[in-house]
Amino acid sequence: MNRLLVSLFLAAPLIPVSTTGMAQSQFDGRWTVTTIPEKGGCRRKHHYAVVVENGVARNASGRTRANVTGGLEPSGRVRVSLQRRGAQVDVTGNLAGQSGSGHWTIAGRIDCSGRWTAAKWR
Repeated sequence: MNRLLVSLFLAAPLIPVSTTGMAQSQFDGRWTVTTIPEKGGCRRKHHYAVVVENGVARNASGRTRANVTGGLEPSGRVRVSLQRRGAQVDVTGNLAGQSGSGHWTIAGRIDCSGRWTAAKWR
């Protein structure tokens, strides 16, 4: 079950997250994202490396296999939905300065939810 969580979160940052990417350049750089499960079948926290370039986020590994909508707004608001392997993940939250946080929910083959935190590398 944790493999599904990992693959879904790895896919999330791989899409262009806005049509106004230049407006988000304040978020450009390397980020570490940590997901912490709180309810349901997901048990372990995971760490992901994300790169933001010109306001567009991608997984540092460059892999994706999910249908993704939403993204990073110029204000730093994060709203992403992913669908893969019969599951849907909804991610919400905010980035501000050098950090961010929010919540995530997975529904489908497994049901679980939790929170995430992000820190920009200096």
